[in-house]
Amino acid sequence: MGKNVINIPVLFGQNLKKYRKNAGLTQEELSEKLEVTQKHLSMLETGTQFASASLIAKICSVLDLEPASLFETGINQTEANKLYSRLATHFENRLNQMQAVLLSELKK
Repeated sequence: MGKNVINIPVLFGQNLKKYRKNAGLTQEELSEKLEVTQKHLSMLETGTQFASASLIAKICSVLDLEPASLFETGINQTEANKLYSRLATHFENRLNQMQAVLLSELKK
């Protein structure tokens, strides 16, 4: 990745781990509250997997966070806006893909 490109899954994972520890929870405790495996949570924290929108909402509920907290960086506002735009595009594309699959299945 380029020097100015943010690895969103890694950024998300670092912040998730920080907020989990701030809440005084182990991976096992948080994974139980989120109803995911500890392995899945570990992969989220290391950035090898990325959470779905529904899991992000659940994480925010359990840890009492705003979603933006999980994407905090030391970057300036312009860079943050670009990051949020990329996230919005990512989730919009994923939703469109899911919708296409569902419509395809309904037509069968």
